[in-house]
Formats: sequence, C-alpha cells, structure tokens
Amino acid sequence: MRAVPAEGLAPAADRGVLQIGGRVVEKIAARAAREATTEAAPDTVLRAPRAGATMHHDHATVDLDVDVPYPGPVVKIVRTIRQRVRADVEYLTGMPVVRVDVTVGRLTRGGHGKRRVE
Repeated sequence: MRAVPAEGLAPAADRGVLQIGGRVVEKIAARAAREATTEAAPDTVLRAPRAGATMHHDHATVDLDVDVPYPGPVVKIVRTIRQRVRADVEYLTGMPVVRVDVTVGRLTRGGHGKRRVE
C-alpha cells in the first residue's frame, strides 16, 4: 500500500533527495557540546568545542575535542555531552548518530573567567 501524500505534496520519491552536509552536523554538534559544558560549569570559561563529522549513507559519527572544568566529574560531564550531541543532531537532522567520540583536550580550573566585583 502506498502512503497518501500530504495535501499539495508529491509523493516523497518524486520530491527528490535531502542530503545533510558534514559541516552542518559539525556545527550542530559543537553547539550542543558547548551548551552541555556551559551547563556543567556556568562560571568557567572554556574553549569552544571542536567537532568533526563523518557522514555515511544513513548515519553519522561525530568526533569532539572539548575542555572540561577541573575539578569535576569528567566521566559524567562527557556522558552528558555525548547524550546532548546525539539528541540534538538526531532531532535537527533526522539522521541517526551511531557514535560520539570525545577527546578531553584540556582541564580548566573552575571559577576562572568571571570576575567577582566587590
């Protein structure tokens, strides 16, 4: 049985192909990683995460290089980053992310970055 197209739209096979570029996935992943690390350490200035993405026919893999606040639960923070990146990329692109590899490039002492005004 063929699916009934939405009103005014041709069947999916007749509309064409959508391809999501690797750079798009990289930008989404970097932003998601930045948001996750900011939530983990809101008072610490961290380098912007760097992301790479490898696109496959029907899925993507993501590589990240991030800073993590020190002292802090590194494994827990990285787990949160992975979950956030996977969720955001999959939601925004509709493409499954099969792997998110994270490299912690630097530990940054917590609390540095915002000056306290007395």
